[in-house]
Amino acid sequence: GGKGGGKGGKGGPDPWAVAEARGSTKREAAGTLAAAANLSEEALRRAPPMALPVCSAWWEEGLVAAASGAAPLGASRATELRARAEQLHESEQQAFAAAQAKKHGSDARFVAKLVASGTIRDRLAALQVQIQESSFHALPSVRQLVSLAQRPRPEIKLQAVEALLAVFLRQLLPPDRPLVPLEKQRLGASPSDRALLCAHYEDRLKALYGEAVAVVSAGAASNLPHLKQRMVSGLHEALSARPELEHSLLPALVNKLGDPDKKVASRVTHLLGQLSQSHPPMKPVLLAAVQRFVLRPNVGERAQYYATIFMNQLVLSRAEAPLAQTLLLVYLALFASRAKDAGALKAAMDSRMLSALLSGIHRAVPFCSAPAELLLKQLGALFRCAHAANFSITVQALMILSHAARFDDSLTDRFYTALYDALLHPDLPASAKLALFLNVVYKAMKSDVSELRRAAFAKRLLQLCAHATPALACGALLLLSEVSRAAPSLRAMIAQPQIAISQPQIAISQPQIAIS
Repeated sequence: GGKGGGKGGKGGPDPWAVAEARGSTKREAAGTLAAAANLSEEALRRAPPMALPVCSAWWEEGLVAAASGAAPLGASRATELRARAEQLHESEQQAFAAAQAKKHGSDARFVAKLVASGTIRDRLAALQVQIQESSFHALPSVRQLVSLAQRPRPEIKLQAVEALLAVFLRQLLPPDRPLVPLEKQRLGASPSDRALLCAHYEDRLKALYGEAVAVVSAGAASNLPHLKQRMVSGLHEALSARPELEHSLLPALVNKLGDPDKKVASRVTHLLGQLSQSHPPMKPVLLAAVQRFVLRPNVGERAQYYATIFMNQLVLSRAEAPLAQTLLLVYLALFASRAKDAGALKAAMDSRMLSALLSGIHRAVPFCSAPAELLLKQLGALFRCAHAANFSITVQALMILSHAARFDDSLTDRFYTALYDALLHPDLPASAKLALFLNVVYKAMKSDVSELRRAAFAKRLLQLCAHATPALACGALLLLSEVSRAAPSLRAMIAQPQIAISQPQIAISQPQIAIS
């Protein structure tokens, strides 16, 4: 399916209405080429008829159809046909100019004057109205817009890029397929003039859009914050609206995760998340682009952090096991680079990057088809995290280890030991991760097959309640109430405490002192 419906078509916007909405006069709405202003009456009479229709959504005309059994033209054959196509295109533009001159008369001269010597805003408006007249005959106007966008002045570049994105995304690009270059067209051995014209138009349109994308990508690297932000938004708009040049637009947008400006990098994270939500089938493509970026050498930690935040925002489902498996691979690769030795891991304990990675690993594991082998390779580092001074890291590591303990029975005792130690962590009462930690304890106690170990956890929780905050005391008591429903022996132990072991009484004899 396409990435969004086009706004062009046979019922597209009226050029006159568009011009009037911009505050222009009716003369400014005349859509014709600048050359039509100087055509003589004799030239108008001798002008050939147009081979292509005057339309807004050219792809709906169905004029570019593959010949039956024909192979792609190839580079050499396309080069041979390109000269003929250029001549046909020139004749078609002259015929269109003549038809527009007949239709609009003196209005064509006024528009030509605007395009030639008007202000930048007037030129942009006139060129856009010309493009709206007919998509098939809009290449000269589009080329002028691209030339304006390539100027170095930021104000002109910004206005021209906005105009280019508007005409390409709303009128010129098909909504459901990429453009086909001439060498890949299937026109047969002797294509008709009309078929060759259509194929040439699509080829030239693809080239012009490539130039526009190059301008936007270069603008995204500008030192001017407002220009950079607008170009980044333009990359997202183009990716979201049409499938054309996705292979160029997506890397350009993903690379901005490493932008020195934190606002830009944060905005790119948000835009990529929006793209994954509006186009769910693109999630594997987005993840592949982010994976290539984040695993490149010499990528800064801040760029990796923003990439991890985006990956943590991806919505997963049971039907997307390969996507979750790829996510887990990326997470563990980044985690392994920070857990190469105890010293490196200790230095990263308080970093937000490690917290984001552990959170991502915990999210991805339940949706993976075979996470056991990947997780077990990092057990040593995960257990070190479970004993960290930072309680937030401890909780996230315990959540991951609870998954790993289900894959390997030999890890069960080690996991319960780490969890039991965490109950006495000094940051537990005031931690923001209290609910998550109690959830881990609840699941561990409920699934534990050892009655003695479950009783030990219950005693430790009751001891905590004696001097805990109200939130922790209520949470611990509620946890014990729920676990005791599944384990009647635990309820009996709580209701009937064991008889206290009597301590031997030691008699202390007081020496008698005789007072004489």
